[in-house]
Amino acid sequence: MDSSRLLILFSVSILLGLLAPAVAQVNDAVCTYTDDICRRCSYIGTYEDGGAYQKNLNTLLSSFSSNNQTNSGFYNSSMGQEPDKVNAIALCRGDVSLNDCHTCVNQSSSILFTYCSNQDEAIVWGVFCMVRYSSKLIFGTQEDEPSEYVPSPFNAIDPEEFDLVLNLFLDTLTEKAASGDSLKKFAAGHVIIQGSTTTQPIYALVQCTPDLGKQNCSDCLKGAISKIPECCGGKQGGRVLKASCNLRFDTNLFYNFTADSLVTLPGMVKLNGCLHYN
Repeated sequence: MDSSRLLILFSVSILLGLLAPAVAQVNDAVCTYTDDICRRCSYIGTYEDGGAYQKNLNTLLSSFSSNNQTNSGFYNSSMGQEPDKVNAIALCRGDVSLNDCHTCVNQSSSILFTYCSNQDEAIVWGVFCMVRYSSKLIFGTQEDEPSEYVPSPFNAIDPEEFDLVLNLFLDTLTEKAASGDSLKKFAAGHVIIQGSTTTQPIYALVQCTPDLGKQNCSDCLKGAISKIPECCGGKQGGRVLKASCNLRFDTNLFYNFTADSLVTLPGMVKLNGCLHYN
């Protein structure tokens, strides 16, 4: 191979290397523990600017942020005819006001239009809400993807003890949330870790889209809990965000105090410095 051909190949490789991150930065997930918003754009298809799909999407998401007919914080609807039919869901956190819910849906919709423009499917997880749309049917089905895992940068004081209590705590909240009705499947609360040298609270919330049945909600949240060891093990906080459910935990109160309550866990005893189930 002569030197001119080698130079061309090298130049193309450098150019592709420079372009690839730029493309990924626009469409790939953007999510850190300190961010209010996590987003994920999809590549199942695209829509044209000014086309029927875009008009249906704009109208549908706008109707969510202005809907005062329900205070449950859950909206799901479709608009248009195939192949331009849009299916969308908005789920607000179970403890937020209707005004904060609508503000979050509005802001999340703007983010989708800005960063996922022309994509047939996208999702945004905010602190107060989740907004998702797709050209495929997304109602009443448990979906684990897309998903994001966001660990706290801070370690727990006693990681082993913390994780043991956390797992039992989240299982208890899961049972409560899954037993919710078709308007809300949400549970929040805190537990206190009584350690040998310190006392530490854990605050947590779990939530499913309420169009899921009890078993599907439970399965979704248990699947989210199972991801904690690999994403957030030993950390004092974390978020597991899925298409159909989400959870968050922290040592500081991060939700409305009116939704908080002390959760009683099944009895555990400490033997030789370790927690054991009775």
